[in-house]
Order: sequence, then structure tokens, then C-alpha cells
Amino acid sequence: MKPIWIVDDDQSIRFVLEKALLREGLPTRSFTHPRELLAALDVATEADGPQIMVSDIRMPGGSGLDLLEKVH
Repeated sequence: MKPIWIVDDDQSIRFVLEKALLREGLPTRSFTHPRELLAALDVATEADGPQIMVSDIRMPGGSGLDLLEKVH
């Protein structure tokens, strides 16, 4: 199963999301900033890219809405 990618500047939010998803047997990969996710997306293959991306809306130096536009 492909991982769920999480991007949030708040470590506690990332931790809670990861724990909840892992408890359900869903793999995750986390990022602290949208540019990290975009860099990983650039080198991701079809096999190891995300199944779903979950993003915070407001983050220092980036926005979840800007990220959505770039990924789209």
C-alpha cells in the first residue's frame, strides 16, 4: 500500500496523525514544510509516491493551499 504523506509544521499534530494512521495499518511519511514534500514528490516513483496527501493550511513560509495548487 502506498503511504499517506503528511505535511504540518506542528510536530504534535504530525505525531497524532501518524499514530492514528499506523494503528490502522496505514503507512505514513511526514514532512515539516511544503517544500520538503515537493522535493520528495519530484523524486518519487509511481510505486513509492503518496496515495493521499494531508496538509496543514497555515505554515510558516508556505500554505497548504499553495501546495495544493503546485501539486495539482
